[in-house]
Amino acid sequence: MRDERLHNALLCSLELSRSGHYQEAHCLMDEVIAEALKEGDDLTLSVLIDHAALLNGVKRDLSLVKHYYGQVLTSSPENARALYALADVAMEDGQIEIAKQYAKKCHQAILRSGDNKTKQDLLELVVERWPEIAQ
Repeated sequence: MRDERLHNALLCSLELSRSGHYQEAHCLMDEVIAEALKEGDDLTLSVLIDHAALLNGVKRDLSLVKHYYGQVLTSSPENARALYALADVAMEDGQIEIAKQYAKKCHQAILRSGDNKTKQDLLELVVERWPEIAQ
């Protein structure tokens, strides 16, 4: 995704949200998230999803985070970042066992991944938060 498109989408959706046009803000985010998903740009996707989850106010909308990362897993079931995000959301939502299941899947996906950056970034986070997963 071009930097300019990303920048404009973030600013425009924020402005829409601030003026109370939440549905329009989310429609815009749906478009750019779908674009990033098609391009397989995981880092941009994470930024967009986190941004979209905050558009309705100060607190993150966990149902939106689940929805968007669920979409990521539909097209890329081994996406370690999405699995980690869903584990994190489940923990935040008090769903400890579900969080552990996502963390375990994330750990397995990381170990199978040939992406050293993902391994470096996420493996430490997963093992630190869920040490029993690594055993």
